[in-house]
Amino acid sequence: MSNRYIGAIAKESGVPIKTIRYYEDIGLLPKVARSASGYRLYVPAIADRLQFVKKAQGLGLRLEDIREILELADRGQCPCGHVQQLLKQRLEELRQKIVDLRLIERRIDAAVRRGCPPNFRPTGKARCPTIERQPLVKRKLR
Repeated sequence: MSNRYIGAIAKESGVPIKTIRYYEDIGLLPKVARSASGYRLYVPAIADRLQFVKKAQGLGLRLEDIREILELADRGQCPCGHVQQLLKQRLEELRQKIVDLRLIERRIDAAVRRGCPPNFRPTGKARCPTIERQPLVKRKLR
C-alpha cells in the first residue's frame, strides 16, 4: 500500500491530526517522510500504532510508559513483562487515588450536611465558613 497523508491516517485511526503531530514530536511515532510540497507521508501501519497508543491510554498508561513499550517492541524485544509491571504500578496508584477520593467525598458530604451558619454575613476578611471550618489537609508528595 502507498503512503498516506495525515488526514487519511487521522480518519483511519480515529486520532486527531493535532494529536498525531504531537505524538510525532514527542517520539511516539517515528519521523516520517515528506512529500515534495512538505506534507507528511505516513505508512499505513502508523494507524495501527496510533490505535495501540489509544488502547494503552485506555488502560491508564501515561505517554512516557507507552513510549517505553513501543521502544522495546521497535527493538524486537517482547514488552509484555514491562507492560505487566507498568499496569501493576498503575493499578496501585489508582487504588490509592480511589481511597483519596473517598476521603474527599466524606469531607464534602459532612460539609454539605453542616451547611452554612444561619444569617451569615461576610465582614472584613471573613470568608465562607463552610470552607473555613475544614481541617487543613497535608498532601502527600508522590
